[in-house]
Amino acid sequence: MKKITLTILLLAIATISTKAQIGINTATPQATLDITAKNGTAPDGLLVPRVDRLRAQNMAGVQNSTLIFVNSVSNGTQTGQAINIDAAGYYYFNTPTSAWVKLNPTVGPQSSVNIYNSNGTLNSARTVDQGGFSLAFTNTNLTNAFSVDGNTFSVDALNNRIGIGTVAPVSNTHIINNGTATTIGSGVATNTALILENPTAGRSVLAAMKASNATTGAKEIWFGINPNYNNNKGSFDITRNVGQADFTLDLSSGNIGINTSNPTNKLHVAASDPLRLEGVNPGNASTDKLLSIDGNGVVKSIPSISGLSIPAPAVFTLNTTMYNFLGNLGDGKKQNVPMVIMKNAIPGLTYDTSTNTVSFAPGTYQMTFVYEADHNAPGCTLSSYFVDFPGADYSIIRIHNTAAHSQGPASNHGGSLTYTFTTNNNYIFPIQLGRGQSGNCYGNGMTLKEKSTHLLIYRLGD
Repeated sequence: MKKITLTILLLAIATISTKAQIGINTATPQATLDITAKNGTAPDGLLVPRVDRLRAQNMAGVQNSTLIFVNSVSNGTQTGQAINIDAAGYYYFNTPTSAWVKLNPTVGPQSSVNIYNSNGTLNSARTVDQGGFSLAFTNTNLTNAFSVDGNTFSVDALNNRIGIGTVAPVSNTHIINNGTATTIGSGVATNTALILENPTAGRSVLAAMKASNATTGAKEIWFGINPNYNNNKGSFDITRNVGQADFTLDLSSGNIGINTSNPTNKLHVAASDPLRLEGVNPGNASTDKLLSIDGNGVVKSIPSISGLSIPAPAVFTLNTTMYNFLGNLGDGKKQNVPMVIMKNAIPGLTYDTSTNTVSFAPGTYQMTFVYEADHNAPGCTLSSYFVDFPGADYSIIRIHNTAAHSQGPASNHGGSLTYTFTTNNNYIFPIQLGRGQSGNCYGNGMTLKEKSTHLLIYRLGD
């Protein structure tokens, strides 16, 4: 009786075309079954059988593609042909798997989940063919707007920065090595942060840095490796313009060239006035070596100043006239002559004014004691003086000078005493002048003149 009622109802509302197509609410069906919505407030649509999970689980002989709506999962179990029924929704029967399959599932192999509505996991490799269309990501307010495997690659869309090895880049491109050692070629393992490589034979690898301002305009510098240099032995170059040799490192010899692409020495500078050094500390003239340049411009060293035996002077002078010099001192007696330093260019030579002594460092020296005096004692016509110069092993060498002169107020006389010696030890010399025995002038009355009495010392070398 139920089947007769349904048939009568369908005949009342349906139009059957000659093409065996059925139309509901339409006289021109466009498919095997064409249901057209009616105007008005009554609901339109298609209601499929509504069953609970237990009923779906127990159905027998279900045909492939059968459609149902599971309205409850409060009974039955998620096993057998109900293995996929975990929530209310539409399901169709899939004969190959002998199970109901959810339409538009959120998980599982049949899931329609995508990056726009849920997280997910690829179950195999995927390739995106853009087919000539662009693929763009837009975000302006997140610091880590796009990332790959944490900090492997991160895009800071808020500050327009890219981080490799960091999710907090501090510059437009910020690269941090993750601590894994990398071995390049036959070299040792290092934590390399960046590698620029061109595997094409015969091609250089170049990188450029450019900057500009309103005054000077654009400035650029290029750096990279040229594999064709020096019979294909390679070079590393830094230049302001491609093809210009500002800096070249010959990777075969290790030579460095500045303003030349063919360095012949470890450092080869080709320019006018090529070298300027600032902040150089004072050297030691006794031990430091000197630089020289040969005819090809190669820098070489020569012995120290001391080794060249270039005289270095020290000059002492009597600053105050000494009256009654030597006084009542007899022959062979000496008196200090307190002087002041006018110039001292001898390394290691010092003067102690409290003891009136000169300290010599090891070396070869020439000393000259120059004096000017007068002696107006009666019968004084021949003045004799001596200086005890340094000898070997702390001995002394006495050098005399005797001068004849007039008696009385016109008794001006002068002379010099010179000696050359070598000392291997530090030697202390008192500045003294003594009375020789070949003269006839004694007692008070001798005046040793300031300024014109002085001591000259020259260091002649080691």
